[in-house]
Amino acid sequence: MTNDIYSIMAGGKPFKTYKKTIAARVYVTVLNMMTGTPTPEGILLTGDPSKNESSCTYDVWTEQEDYFFRNKNQRHLDQGIIIEFVKNETPRERTIEEFSDDELKVLINKPFLALQNTLNKTNSVATLFRIENLARELDKSEKVMRAITSRLSDVQQEGVVTLPSTIESEL
Repeated sequence: MTNDIYSIMAGGKPFKTYKKTIAARVYVTVLNMMTGTPTPEGILLTGDPSKNESSCTYDVWTEQEDYFFRNKNQRHLDQGIIIEFVKNETPRERTIEEFSDDELKVLINKPFLALQNTLNKTNSVATLFRIENLARELDKSEKVMRAITSRLSDVQQEGVVTLPSTIESEL
């Protein structure tokens, strides 16, 4: 049973989430599934529910755990002190480092100023090397190749640690 719980938790999405609705701390009884045998224990939900702090929510990972939670905290649920809560999953924008080669090729084929703008936002040497190699494969113009190599050398230069002048003179 514990291995099933671990695999569900590794998946990342809880069965249900409950949130306290008041500013005061709320004591709830939960079922601890991480011990060999499920054992009841109490926890305090703290934090500010208006700020959606994680300390004011509790994740339930199985149907059995949900049944226990609802049963033991029925009074809180009836009074609206605890409610079922759906977390808003805001999709994050992918970074250029996560782009596939095909996506980078589309980027390289964009107008020059759009490409240069993207290059200026890129701080990863590995990604810039990938872009350079793909641009070479696509036989891009000398202007495009110079922009890529220029940005690559700038990023590489930023990564170089320079010694302070007092230490340099001593060496």
